[in-house]
Amino acid sequence: MPQQQKISDLMLEQYVLGELPEPERSRVRAALEADGSVRSRLSEIEASNREILESYPAERVVPAIQERMRAERESPRVSRRFWSTLAVALPTAAALVFLFSFFLVRQNAVADQTRVKGTPTHLAVFRKTTQGAEELRTGTVAQAGDVLQIGYTGGGARYGVIFSVDGRGTVTWHYPVGYRGGSQGAPVLDSQGVVVLPSAYELDDAPGFERFFLVYSNDSFDVRAVAQAARDLAVRPVTADRQPLSLPSGFSQFSFLLKKKG
Repeated sequence: MPQQQKISDLMLEQYVLGELPEPERSRVRAALEADGSVRSRLSEIEASNREILESYPAERVVPAIQERMRAERESPRVSRRFWSTLAVALPTAAALVFLFSFFLVRQNAVADQTRVKGTPTHLAVFRKTTQGAEELRTGTVAQAGDVLQIGYTGGGARYGVIFSVDGRGTVTWHYPVGYRGGSQGAPVLDSQGVVVLPSAYELDDAPGFERFFLVYSNDSFDVRAVAQAARDLAVRPVTADRQPLSLPSGFSQFSFLLKKKG
């Protein structure tokens, strides 16, 4: 079967968004190296994304997405099937939050890609504003209802996970997406500049703080090893805003603190 039939446009869309899991991501990378037609299709998708970002400022993004979804539902000939896939997979409101925040943050990530290349492994946190999105500094004051987008720079790390701990002692997993416990291999980190996670995250009313962690290693590992350290820290909310995780040897960690109003 020709390579271009194995790698669908939807897979390439997910690859660009950074939401394609392994081993599919490896398949796409191999196809990009071996097949010029796949590279051409990826270039078209990236060019289309840039065109969307340039054409739709923040205040027009949501109406534009709504229209795109409507057109996709009415006409099966629309070439960019990705929008309708999201509309089916998520409630409309959730899809809009996802896409709105993604496009705002992707503008910053693309602009910063050259600057961050080669920098140490770390997190970046963005907050949606009426003007677009702002990149936050650790220690920034936030509040319930703030919509955040989380990104990371992989640097030289190969595997990693991202989660947050709040003032109630709750652990929320952001990467791998949808992790709910149990045995699971840590995902591979992308080393190409800033990688924005596909889902937005709205802060709740947990008091005190929300602290984000990126735990990474050059060796593959089971997420359970980090999950236990996360739980151990979370049960001590009085000190969880400043104490490091107690991790086995071979792991490194980066944390990003948001203080909460109230």
